[in-house]
Amino acid sequence: MKKYIALKDNFDKITSNNSASWSLALFWIVIFEILASLIEYSFVHQPSSVMLHIPDGIFTEIIIGLIVTVYIWLCIYNLIFWDKSSILYLILFGFVGIYMITTHDYFLDFLINNINIFRLIQSDTGINLIIQLFFKLIIFYLIFQVVKSLRASKPNQL
Repeated sequence: MKKYIALKDNFDKITSNNSASWSLALFWIVIFEILASLIEYSFVHQPSSVMLHIPDGIFTEIIIGLIVTVYIWLCIYNLIFWDKSSILYLILFGFVGIYMITTHDYFLDFLINNINIFRLIQSDTGINLIIQLFFKLIIFYLIFQVVKSLRASKPNQL
């Protein structure tokens, strides 16, 4: 039982700084949602009907070029100033870039549709459903941490 409590405490420390940082918890919500979308996309093996298909061309090259440019800029900025928030932006841009390159979902339609919890009811049963439920439970707990940290920081701002 002590191992589970220690695991929960470590998870809280990494994801929300023990309910002190709502922005860190929000960062992890976005990262876990991108991971859940990538895993679902790999299990489905077909583009979703909600995704707007853009043929490969100049628009996709511009989007990927901008993501790579911002990513390289953040890498250089991080090497010069070594700031924690720039590391988090670097990780976020990396995940968004991997998501866009893997799924070809440049408008984030599939990602936004994956946030809907009621869509799990319509999905097939199997390992994908179990993985998606696991990610949704983690995201729900992180939303609880966001609310908890916002309540704790509210009196300090008044």
